[in-house]
Amino acid sequence: MQLGWSTLLALGAAFGVVYGFLLQRSDFCFTSAFRDLYAFRHTRVLQGIVVAVVVTTLGWGLAMTAGWATPERLWVPPVGWNSLLGGFLFGVAMYIAGGCASGTLYRAGMGYGQFWLTLAGMGAGYYAFLRLFPDVLAPHFFEPLAITGPVTLYRLLPWPPLITAALAVAVLLAAIAVVAGPASIGRAVAETAAFFRQGPAALLRLRSWDTRAVGLLLGLVSTLQFSLWTIWGITGPETRLVAVAWGALDDPARVAANPYVANLFRDYPGLVPGPEELLIVGIIAGAALSARLNGTFRWRRPRLRRLPNALAGGFLLAFASRLTPGCNVGNLLSGLPALSLHSLLATVGIAAGIYAAWKVAHLRQAAAVRSCGVEPASTPAEGAATASPSAVS
Repeated sequence: MQLGWSTLLALGAAFGVVYGFLLQRSDFCFTSAFRDLYAFRHTRVLQGIVVAVVVTTLGWGLAMTAGWATPERLWVPPVGWNSLLGGFLFGVAMYIAGGCASGTLYRAGMGYGQFWLTLAGMGAGYYAFLRLFPDVLAPHFFEPLAITGPVTLYRLLPWPPLITAALAVAVLLAAIAVVAGPASIGRAVAETAAFFRQGPAALLRLRSWDTRAVGLLLGLVSTLQFSLWTIWGITGPETRLVAVAWGALDDPARVAANPYVANLFRDYPGLVPGPEELLIVGIIAGAALSARLNGTFRWRRPRLRRLPNALAGGFLLAFASRLTPGCNVGNLLSGLPALSLHSLLATVGIAAGIYAAWKVAHLRQAAAVRSCGVEPASTPAEGAATASPSAVS
């Protein structure tokens, strides 16, 4: 079924509000998911991400097998060393900025001035990338680092998509059972079911939701969006918004002639915002709505000492997302369910980047403590049993 432009605009806004509501309600931050794992062996948010990936993978496999969607809707970029390198830089940027692409949006919706500055830094990063792409990045970065074209298990294996998806999920769950123990999966399922048994009215009053329940809901909503329209991402639409702003301030024909911009807008009626850009606005609005309902919305002035983190971190966040390409949502919640080799490499890079940035920050902190003549009591991992993850938020 071919949907009209106005219908797609409405869908983009509606899905954005739902995503923003869910992300805010559970503080679904990808940065803290990995950082808490490294520092505290705490997996609260990481479990939610895994559930979202599992449900989305099965949902998309079912949608393609049933004919609700075609494999052409999958986002599967070509594979290159840039997948790994860009992901690594994106992970470092997440740590510096204190938030991922989606985390920046929902926290901006909650009234954090700090993350509006991060968005400003990201705007500069997208603009710099667009200006450098034709003459510098395309010939001297992307072409030398290219390995092969798009690779996905859906094209490599001859089985129906649902069978391929179920096989991939089985491998993932088996790996989790080996690392965390088989009982951990059953316990997570039981706790998630108990969360939903509270009923809608009680859930709306809750200030914070179970991340695994939110991961389940994100997977279902993403499957509905995939069946009706397309996948969801953050940094691609944000790049389009910057291109639109650039076109409004410059010669639109010259901007549209930029090869990266031309590719971004190939299905658009011109250099104008579209449904995916409304989804971005909807995430901010949905987060603001959720924060109003659970009493966590208030305007917070940015802290001066965190200004370099917001601007420089935001710049690198945007620039690295284009080098990869893709952000935490694009690669983890849309690329992994597409069984894309590019997104698998990017995810490894993101996890490694956050670890490297956390390790450097930890070593600097320990050196500063020693310079004051005080021996650190324990490493963060050693203090996992007593310290709270919120202490490093």
